[in-house]
Amino acid sequence: MKNKLTLILKKDILLKELKSYTWVFAGSVLLSIAYVIFIIPHNIVPGGILGLSIVVNKLTGLSIGLLALMVNIPLLLWGTKVLGVKTGIKTAFSMVLVSFYIDVFSALLKNKIVVEDVLVSSVFGGVIIGLAVSIVMNAGATTGGNDILVRILATKIRLPYNQLILIIDGIVIFFGVLVFEDFTMAAYSIIAIIAISKTIEYYIKKSLKNMTLLVFSSKNLLIQESILENKKHTEGILKLIHYDENGKLILITKNTKKLEKVKELIYKIDPKATISVLESNSSMA
Repeated sequence: MKNKLTLILKKDILLKELKSYTWVFAGSVLLSIAYVIFIIPHNIVPGGILGLSIVVNKLTGLSIGLLALMVNIPLLLWGTKVLGVKTGIKTAFSMVLVSFYIDVFSALLKNKIVVEDVLVSSVFGGVIIGLAVSIVMNAGATTGGNDILVRILATKIRLPYNQLILIIDGIVIFFGVLVFEDFTMAAYSIIAIIAISKTIEYYIKKSLKNMTLLVFSSKNLLIQESILENKKHTEGILKLIHYDENGKLILITKNTKKLEKVKELIYKIDPKATISVLESNSSMA
């Protein structure tokens, strides 16, 4: 019976991973489409490694996807310790997909301008890219590039994450202005960057809402101890732990990002545990 429950739990984890990789795939393809349709044809440089690749593409003629991959691979190898192995593998998967599909769609469309208005292209492109990045992040990965570079730099330079992103994006846009000799392009690039960041910010805020877990198990004391011991997965997430004599454990979280990790910890202790997740509007101190 125990082996059967373990098998069911492993199958459940495998299905969740497959679902996660499906979302990474969908987000990566959407990101590629947004760049090829809205960004690349107008020579918009929205910062990051892909923005830098657009600039270098103008100088060398090498494909944008290939250039992005050439920069991203060493960055990923360098930043694996920061990301973790699991996130690193998913990030590598996303990076390869983005690079591959940017080159495929670019070859098919041949840099044809689909949206004539550059401002509309900047805004819509930025929003769709932001949505795509949010989908990939929600699946437990990153799209590589800027995110890895900033995380590495954050360990070396004592500056806030947002400031480091702005500095890197500013440098990339500056190179873009020099190469394309177009100051107007800088304005549209900044608009695209704002659209990307605001969209990501919206979806991040959406995920940072309080959730209440009701856990019913005969091993709640062991579950409580396990959660308190696993600070790596639970620190800064759990707001309140309450246990009563009826076998009910109440956990209030401040976000949903690591909810699955908490569930995994619970099911490891008791595969028979019943977990209900409710949205909580209360703000716990």
